[in-house]
Amino acid sequence: MNPMTTGLLQKSISKVFPNNTVATLFEVLFLLGIGMLAIVLHSKLRLPMHLPGKQGLLFVALIVAGKGMSRFPYAATISGIGAATMLLMPGLGFHDPFMAVIYLFLGFIMDLATGLASRFTSRQWILGIVCGACWVFIPLFRLTLSLFVAMPAGAFRSGYIYPFATHLLFGIAGGLIAAGLLTVISKKI
Repeated sequence: MNPMTTGLLQKSISKVFPNNTVATLFEVLFLLGIGMLAIVLHSKLRLPMHLPGKQGLLFVALIVAGKGMSRFPYAATISGIGAATMLLMPGLGFHDPFMAVIYLFLGFIMDLATGLASRFTSRQWILGIVCGACWVFIPLFRLTLSLFVAMPAGAFRSGYIYPFATHLLFGIAGGLIAAGLLTVISKKI
């Protein structure tokens, strides 16, 4: 009779392709995909409402949700890279040459702002508001750029306060939507 061994089994995961590497790769691809999805939806859901910053509702909600589900502290930057990459693709109907730069910096600013805010609180809704407030970077960047480069006023046709106010409003609303969804999901799990 053979004695039964009750020791632990050897790990079956290869040292060449460890599980952590696969998880990291999928998480990076997921975050890049969120940024790309946000831009594709932006191009397909264009409504002539003349509300500057209205796309912030969708974009900020997707980025904050991805950031909340990710374990990376720089998740919004990765999503910003995905968004910027998608903006460089022809055929989506974007004509602003600086738009890719804006979304790239926007992801970095969101990560920086939430990194600073998370030192004081870990509440999702406050971090959502902070990320949403970063959406104001877009009119700030365009206004600063217009001081150095001749470009059409576009969003500033209604004055200077209106674009900042609508970007702030839609950005915060998108951040709060994502924070609410993350809170509901975390309670279910």
